[in-house]
Formats: sequence, structure tokens, C-alpha cells
Amino acid sequence: MNILEEEDDTGTGIPNAVGTVNATEDVFHHVKPGRKRANFFRYFYFNLPKLTKALLMLTIAAIGGSATIVALSDHPPFPHGEIALWLVVAFTTVYLAMAIFTRRAIWDFGSFISLGACVVYIGGIIDNAPFVWNGASIPLAASWNLMLFASLGYFILNWAVNMRIFVVWPDSQGFTD
Repeated sequence: MNILEEEDDTGTGIPNAVGTVNATEDVFHHVKPGRKRANFFRYFYFNLPKLTKALLMLTIAAIGGSATIVALSDHPPFPHGEIALWLVVAFTTVYLAMAIFTRRAIWDFGSFISLGACVVYIGGIIDNAPFVWNGASIPLAASWNLMLFASLGYFILNWAVNMRIFVVWPDSQGFTD
């Protein structure tokens, strides 16, 4: 990348200085062609890799825990809904084991668990969700709703990780918390 552009936008012919101080970084790396600035959220950056990893794992554990509570109850969300709930629990267990014992960046795979929990929730809404007015207890209804809200929270966190707003361990960017 050149340090100086040949012309500016006003047409005066005065060169514009662009780039960084030592002209070694590509400042247009996150700017899409035809745009002048990067995405708004690109300017926010939180470099707490282990805390973010713990937060992602805690969110997935909340999804799996709430799915376990609903699967063990006597109030299935729809016929054979326990099978779908136990699949969410099984994938949650595999995800958490991979997150604890490997250094792989598996954070996008948690979106499949969140999507599965959302699909089960929608299936329960259509049929017989464990809400209080459907005969479920308050803790069961709370865990049922927690499954949806934790799933939506994981979608938002994973979006932030993919936008590079959050850094997740093992990608520490040279910083440890």
C-alpha cells in the first residue's frame, strides 16, 4: 500500500496521506470495497480470551442444563420431545468436553446446539410447552424459558466473536487475563 495517494476526493491534486505511521499495516483490511469505513462494530474490541471462553462455555452449559431439567420432567414439550432434548444434552456434553480438553476453536459449533434448542422450543410452543398455564411448575417453566434465552445469548456472543469484538482463548492476541 502506498503512503500517499496521488489525488484527493476534492480534485485539487493535493496528495492525501493514508496508512499508518510506519506504513506496515493494512488499514483497509476491514473496509469493504466501495466503502470508506469499516463496520461500526469493528471498532469495539475486548481482549479477555479466557473470560470469553468461560462465558461461552457457561452459556452452552445453561442450555444443556435446562434441556436436562425439561427432559427429566413429566411434561414433554411435544410427543417424543425427550429425544430432541436428550440430543441437545448430548451435543452440549460433547461441546463442553471439547472446549475443556482441546485447544480447538469450536465456538461456531455451539450455534448448532443453540439452533437445536430453539427448534425444540418452537416445537413446544406449537404443541404443549411446559408453561405454568399448561400445568408445569414454576422452576420447570423457568428452565424451559432459560433454554431459549441462553440460546439467543449464545447467538449474540458467537456473532461478537466472529466480528472480532471478543477474543476467545486459545487466540489470546498476546494477552492473558
